[in-house]
Amino acid sequence: MIRHNRLTLLVLMGFVISGVPFPAQAASADDAGSSLQRLRVAIVGFAPLVTDGEPWEVTLTDALSRDQRLTLIDRSIVRSALAGIGYDGSINLSKSEASRLGAAIGCDLFITGKAEAFTRSEQAKESHEEAYAAVMVVDGRSGALIAFDFFSHKASTKEAALQSLRKTLEDKVSGYVDSMIQVRAQSSTARSKGSTPASAESEIIEEIPDEDSPRSTGFKPPEFINRVKPEYTPEAELADITATVEAMAVFRSNGEVGRIELVRWAGFGLDESSERAIRQLRFKSATRDGQPISVRAMIRYNFRRVPSPANKPEQPSTEAPAKPERNLRDLFKPTYRRP
Repeated sequence: MIRHNRLTLLVLMGFVISGVPFPAQAASADDAGSSLQRLRVAIVGFAPLVTDGEPWEVTLTDALSRDQRLTLIDRSIVRSALAGIGYDGSINLSKSEASRLGAAIGCDLFITGKAEAFTRSEQAKESHEEAYAAVMVVDGRSGALIAFDFFSHKASTKEAALQSLRKTLEDKVSGYVDSMIQVRAQSSTARSKGSTPASAESEIIEEIPDEDSPRSTGFKPPEFINRVKPEYTPEAELADITATVEAMAVFRSNGEVGRIELVRWAGFGLDESSERAIRQLRFKSATRDGQPISVRAMIRYNFRRVPSPANKPEQPSTEAPAKPERNLRDLFKPTYRRP
């Protein structure tokens, strides 16, 4: 639930966190402690995609099972854990939701995503079969989306498209595991060194106070001069994604956008699109008793696919206001509804 003491910007509309594999060394089978170092990985599941009676997850399960650097958690254990916490199958999770899911399963990382095969027409009387897969690798402890990968194949038949897709996935699994090991190693190193969180700022950063709280006296929120519509990416378009990205952003006293932390991720390039949009915001800084101050606020973008031009309804204007908005609490009411 979003607290009312956070400023929320709502933009309605309709690659990615890097999925590039990192170099890593596989644990030696002769190492007596190697089994203790293996990552515990779970496959949470994908949107249903079945061919020849074979679930989509089987391809990923078989490929991961052959990698000696990890321990794949049994499917029945994963399903029981998901049922126990009432998981609804969403792939648009907040970090807290994802970390609770990881804790329920008892995994270091988990994999989820979406996959689909369909007939696509590009020109009149011409069509082809297409299949795509979106793979999300999530840190089961922090709840962060650490890697996202999207790929698709076209073919004359559905079976051929799916076969190419499965082959690509099998080839990519080793790289996913490399990324998992690298991220886990970096996390362990940071904990052992007791490093200061990257969010530490030398200046004082205030939270947006409730309108009727004592802290609201003398406080004036930022005045935003423009509105920026994030891009609805081609990957999201192909997969027909409806999702919400939420970020905690620092709006500094000097009029610059500071650190941005994603607290609800979506993948499909929408996270990066949201960050780019936030960086383009122009504003007059918040003030307390007339003095500029830095504040931390929640920014929320709701993404949805826009209908084709022939059936496209009239959309709300996204042009920049002629002058700074005096109070964004009135302009951007917290109307979040889980997609």
